[in-house]
Amino acid sequence: MKYRNKISKTQAGFSLIEILVVMVMMATLIGLVANGIGKSKIKGQIQETKIRIGKLKNKVEEFNLDMGYYPRSLDDLLNENGDGNWMGPYVKKRDLKDAWSESFQYSSPGQHDEEFSIVSNGYDKSPGGTKFDKDINSWDL
Repeated sequence: MKYRNKISKTQAGFSLIEILVVMVMMATLIGLVANGIGKSKIKGQIQETKIRIGKLKNKVEEFNLDMGYYPRSLDDLLNENGDGNWMGPYVKKRDLKDAWSESFQYSSPGQHDEEFSIVSNGYDKSPGGTKFDKDINSWDL
């Protein structure tokens, strides 16, 4: 004769405490994953902005080669000024914004003894900052 382990109806299934513990563990795990994904997104945006600044630096240099001077503003890369040497547009309007859709800051003469400077205020969209909030500058690339 086979021995059968009989389980009463009161012993079947999970208790409320067990279900709550599993839910808390899952919520914690999801929170950790979401935090990691958020940081990865910001790192990607920082890298994208650095690439955009690098490309924009090249376009400013191209403008200088054509015109013989650096643009007064980044809008000079888009809009013809009536000079016969202008070979633009050198950029598209979207190229003048960082990964957070904020306009780049341009100055000529530039900071740090450069001919020009291009700056993004970064993730926090305000000057200064550290780590992820640090400004992204053309002279650091």
